[in-house]
Amino acid sequence: MKKFTKLLLGIFLLGNTAFGATKADTSILYTENENSNEYVYEDRTYPGGKGWKPGPAKYGFEIVEDVKIPMDDGIILNATVAYPTDLKTGKRIEEKFPVVIEHMPYERFSVPIKINTYFTEHGYISLFVRARGTGKSQGEVQFLSPREGQDGKNIVDWAATKLEGSDGRIALMGCSWPGAIALTDTAYVGKNSPLKAVVASASGLGNMHTQSWIVGGMPSMSMWQFKAIGTQLVGETPPVKKFFEDVSNSVLNGGNLAYEREYWSQRESLSLANKIVENNVPVLLWAGWKDIVETGTVRAYTALQNAYAGRPVGQAMIKGQKTSPRYQIIMGGWGHGEGLDMGLLLQWFDTWVKGEDTGIQNTETPMHSFELGTNRWINLKGFTEVEKATQLKFGNNLTLGENSTSGENILKYAQPDEKGGKLIYTSKPFKDGATISGAISATIYAKSNNQNIVLIGHLYDVAPDGKEELITRGAMIGSLRELNKDYCWVDKNGVVIWPWLALKKDSLLKPNQTYKFDLALAPRQYGIKPGHSLKLEITTQTSKKLGDKNGIPLTNDTEPWGLTKTQEKTVLGGEYKILFGEKTPSTLNISLLPYKYFKEVKSGKLSVPWTENARRIQEPQKNKEIFKLPLEW
Repeated sequence: MKKFTKLLLGIFLLGNTAFGATKADTSILYTENENSNEYVYEDRTYPGGKGWKPGPAKYGFEIVEDVKIPMDDGIILNATVAYPTDLKTGKRIEEKFPVVIEHMPYERFSVPIKINTYFTEHGYISLFVRARGTGKSQGEVQFLSPREGQDGKNIVDWAATKLEGSDGRIALMGCSWPGAIALTDTAYVGKNSPLKAVVASASGLGNMHTQSWIVGGMPSMSMWQFKAIGTQLVGETPPVKKFFEDVSNSVLNGGNLAYEREYWSQRESLSLANKIVENNVPVLLWAGWKDIVETGTVRAYTALQNAYAGRPVGQAMIKGQKTSPRYQIIMGGWGHGEGLDMGLLLQWFDTWVKGEDTGIQNTETPMHSFELGTNRWINLKGFTEVEKATQLKFGNNLTLGENSTSGENILKYAQPDEKGGKLIYTSKPFKDGATISGAISATIYAKSNNQNIVLIGHLYDVAPDGKEELITRGAMIGSLRELNKDYCWVDKNGVVIWPWLALKKDSLLKPNQTYKFDLALAPRQYGIKPGHSLKLEITTQTSKKLGDKNGIPLTNDTEPWGLTKTQEKTVLGGEYKILFGEKTPSTLNISLLPYKYFKEVKSGKLSVPWTENARRIQEPQKNKEIFKLPLEW
């Protein structure tokens, strides 16, 4: 095992002119075994199979603040630049380097956000650009709009041709909202762009609105977090305040932004995948199965591979489909913004920007997934192996599996811990186990005594001793039950296994009339161990346990937080009948394969873990759980 010294995380006093810079003092940038805090590079085979390692820092850095970047409409964006310097002298290296760009709206997390210099230390110029309307950048906030995408093109072109020291080769990166910005920018750079590679982590396409903020048509806990702390993250400028007020008010009051209309159809659309592939830019996607954006990340990967194969971007991948290593995804077992490895990002950029043969470009299985349940890493092409969904039917005595005679179960609009507030359907044990690989949904036939219905589903893995583990969850409101068929995943028999709500307009229910509802649960790669069962819980409200005494969410999740003011008038006091039987076949639709269907691959510790709060690297800590990554690609 090789040990290298740790970079300090301190904040340095920087010059504030466009052309002047404070020289890095190398005597304080690097320390020997300070308090025994040092990060570790494992002496092991890194992903790619060639023994590639990020290695220690090759350069120091010099910071230039308040760089002005003009946009095509006259707006000026503010930027910070980090240049490589000689480790011994602290002087700027007089040669040209490729550029890594972060197009960033955020101002702070737990600490003020500064430019990330990791890539500078490994032979890149780092360019940190504040998005339009944020920080010192002019204009109004454009939030993933075509205008922001055009800004991204302007930034990339400027960095390639106007930025001092640039060799013309550009990379983009971002985590969370900045990750979505990176994808938007990539769609707008055009063909033959100097943009050579992108890493978009904890983000996706078709995600923010339809899968994260408005889950099943209802405002989520994530939406509440967005409304409550958005300005703390992005800043207190008048454009930022106006943006958050306008968006949150429109959504929560049932305005146009609560629906998939023009505003949202221009943002994060899956159709952007076609442009990204046309522009021929390699993209690495990164998220976790416990993330709030896992659905958007999976969708983005599928859309990119479909665009590459000439298939509709909204559909599922099919067995035997050709795939490209230029579009890869890592799905870990972690939550939002966790598990990010700076070393692997460097490998991605060195491969596609510098043209180095690191091995990462040779994989035939571009989807690298942590399989929950079995807790192992596997490699696959995508969710392509399941051609026909397994349908577990709702039955008598709240069974999940073989159907019997027709019947109904009563569900009230109530908290799940109240009488009649939830229904639990349980399967028989899986004698030999099974592998969930892909989309999960529930087809629910139901009727309401009101003009609407709320359905929230949680799927659990139940061990023989009764211990439960949440596998996935989803929600929907019945008045927005209409599907966007172009974006639904359908199996070979026509079963909708991943419903995608159109969210265009409310179609209220006729009381006591039977309707079919397609409830999407977030997709998963999950191993059901032998002897374990599945439990599907259907309820109508998120548990009070997830909020404080005032009902304010304690978590940033895609669980519904509440209803829009418009929806409240049509739901409260409802009693629902969940139907089952031959004429009303309510089912759990699940993508099942044999147990441990995929081969396990080796895994190891992250080489350079990321901490977003400090915008720097963080060393592994002894005797604590460290995220792992697959080592065989």
